[in-house]
Amino acid sequence: MDEADEREHRAPPWRSRAQRLRWGMVAAASTAVVALGLSGIVGATASAPPDTDGAASPASTAGVAEPTATAPPAGGGFGRDQLTPAELRQAKTAAANGLTGTDVKGAPGPEYLSFELAAPKPGEDGPDAPRRAAVYFYDYTSEKLIKRVVNLRTGAVEGTFSRGRMQPPPSERETAEAVAIFLAHPLSADFKARFGRAAGRAFTSAAQVQATATTYTARPADTGADQCGASRCVQLFTRVPNGPFIDITDIVIDLSGRTVARLR
Repeated sequence: MDEADEREHRAPPWRSRAQRLRWGMVAAASTAVVALGLSGIVGATASAPPDTDGAASPASTAGVAEPTATAPPAGGGFGRDQLTPAELRQAKTAAANGLTGTDVKGAPGPEYLSFELAAPKPGEDGPDAPRRAAVYFYDYTSEKLIKRVVNLRTGAVEGTFSRGRMQPPPSERETAEAVAIFLAHPLSADFKARFGRAAGRAFTSAAQVQATATTYTARPADTGADQCGASRCVQLFTRVPNGPFIDITDIVIDLSGRTVARLR
């Protein structure tokens, strides 16, 4: 086995402690935004929106219209239980209503990322307290994270908050789009050759790859990825299904600009 082949049959050769830490974050890549310490927008309540653009209230957020209240469906949860499927459907529908912007593919409407059960307001203790959902989107037009708080009892959106330079973990849909952008770029040629050697068969499509992703924020010395953080960028962690990892952590995919860069 030559040196190139041997490389594909062991875990990625992390070059720094930061890369090892990023790998440890991958398991949570599609879960709660709170875990990554997105203080401010995540911890905001409906009465105090932390908008870096200086918005005075949720209604003043540019490009966002408040939807009308809708009746909640049956199948609600209880207390601090996680959201039920019916509640999640209700929350996503209400939260998306009236939002403008574009998603990761450039289609109208921001990209849905995740949800969580929102904390109750002060004084709302007890079994009769209304349940609320916090729903997160990313708008690729304004390059902002959007949080909407939905009252699951009334169906009303009680708060809309947005902030730039907030980069929660990518969704599965964003990860799939990052893989597609990367594979269409000339920088993927080496990856395809290495994948073929590791898998024992020629690389032919994205369906052959297992991939997870983490968001990437530019470091001072970065070239070609210096906009990452203001725009939405990811690094991919790829492997042959049930096989070895293929290390491409030196590649950054800019989902906002749909470009690919190699870190140096």
